[in-house]
Parts: sequence; C-alpha cells; structure tokens
Amino acid sequence: MTEKEKCKKHGDVSVWIVCRHVAERSADTAIFSENQDALCFECAHNFQNLTELDVVGMCEECLKDFTAELMISTQTFANLKNRVIGLEHLKGARSFASE
Repeated sequence: MTEKEKCKKHGDVSVWIVCRHVAERSADTAIFSENQDALCFECAHNFQNLTELDVVGMCEECLKDFTAELMISTQTFANLKNRVIGLEHLKGARSFASE
C-alpha cells in the first residue's frame, strides 16, 4: 500500500494496514510483510478470520516508533527475533535489521 495520509505528528506519510493491537500499541509482537501490513502474533496466526473491523491504517513513522519501543523493551537479542519479524520490510529500518 503506497497511499499517503496526514498524521498529526508526522505530516504526510505512507500508511500501513495494521491490526488494532499494533495500532493501539498493546501488541507484544509485530510481524511485517512486503505488502505494507503489520500484525501481532495472534492476528497473524488467525489471519483468515480478520475483518475490516480488526484492521486500521497506521502512519509508517508511528509504526517505526512503536517498533523501536518493542525492540528496546525486548532486552535480549534472542527475544528480539520472536518479537519483531520481517523488519526488513519497514522502510528505513535496515539499520535495525543488520544489528
């Protein structure tokens, strides 16, 4: 998805489709795909049953901020691999993926 919307904090930005758990920052995990969507572990494993009510648009920069929070709170590299998956799909996050 390459649509742009206006974020109150970041201005005109790309928007990702995310589950409500990611959007509300209550997710313990984030799984990113090349299709510009991000889901928590539970929603990713229940993908077939998601409805339009289960997903929302989220500013890419806000999504990066949430991802950084997840990574910082992880504490260990072993846990990081289980909490943030597909990070290479999040633009500008390549420096995180190589660490």
